[in-house]
Amino acid sequence: MSMLDAVIVGAGPSGIGVGIILQKMGINFAILDRNSVGSSFLKWPKQMKLLTPSFFSNTFKMIDLNAISYDTSPALTLQTEHPSGHEYAAYLNKLTEHFKLPIQNDTNVSSVSKTEDVFTLQTNKGEIKCKYLVWAAGEFQYPNLHSFPGSKNCIHNSLISNWDDVKGDEFFVIGGYESGMDTAINLAERNKRIIVIDKDNLLGNEEIDPSRTISPYTKDRLRRVNTDNQITFHEGKVVRVEKEENEFVIFTEKKKIRSKTKPILANGFKGSLSLIHDLFDWEEGKAQLNSYDESIKTPGLYVTGPMLQQAHHVIFCFIYKFQQRFAVVANNIGIKLSKDVSVIAEYKKEGMYLDNLADAKDECAC
Repeated sequence: MSMLDAVIVGAGPSGIGVGIILQKMGINFAILDRNSVGSSFLKWPKQMKLLTPSFFSNTFKMIDLNAISYDTSPALTLQTEHPSGHEYAAYLNKLTEHFKLPIQNDTNVSSVSKTEDVFTLQTNKGEIKCKYLVWAAGEFQYPNLHSFPGSKNCIHNSLISNWDDVKGDEFFVIGGYESGMDTAINLAERNKRIIVIDKDNLLGNEEIDPSRTISPYTKDRLRRVNTDNQITFHEGKVVRVEKEENEFVIFTEKKKIRSKTKPILANGFKGSLSLIHDLFDWEEGKAQLNSYDESIKTPGLYVTGPMLQQAHHVIFCFIYKFQQRFAVVANNIGIKLSKDVSVIAEYKKEGMYLDNLADAKDECAC
């Protein structure tokens, strides 16, 4: 393959979102995915839905929270407020077709290197070279499976495809953020008893950033299902899990708990940046990026999607957050390639361009 201007790794919302802008700029690029468009969403448990509501408000310069382009809306495309994984994947495929994006499915990137100003990607379909690389491979397919000794005695919630198939009457869920709550709620809806073990009291904290607390949507679901206290909470940090004959023993810092069913891990994801770890400088577990979401260590490599963390303690783990950075990345690439970047003005006009992260403040009067 001849030299490409840019390559995007990952055909999820962030990869498609940036790709739409590069396409409008006339940039020679490709979007690679080891599976297919929206494959992470297709792997979601059948019952899982997006936390953020979709609503067509584009007319009033307030884009759909789950949109990845200012001129589209999942609410209109899917006719639902909280899309399932399969529904959202259908939205992504619709955009891929509409904008005629250059997708290369079933292309697995095994390694990335940079020599002078050229990136070389080794894939199962051969070598690909490009000037700029956008990493948009996401998190969901890279669960955190080794967070403490004995993690192998648990099952990660992302590996459960259908909650109807889970057998047993009582379950311990390790982790109390959104994935832990979703796990507990789905099990409670199936008449199971659930004990959520978490080191933080998330339901009682005063954080207002949805990335650091439980969303109103999840709290509503919890109130509806937990009328008989099927879900209870144990505050503590799990330090290891052991298997003893027909039981699992969960050790917290202060207590030993026995379970007849395999504990369910809901402790998040290590993310796909682990595959290209050496291309970044790291500080406190965060890849160090400049103001254009570009690696400080490896210029020309950009990060987009839920793995993105920037200065000012801003976390971008929701679509409505990281959608604001698509045009920032694409604009920087377009300028470096001397392309017409006038399309960026439309993104700014439609409220889909946040370049001053100091403005992203957690402030609310009441």
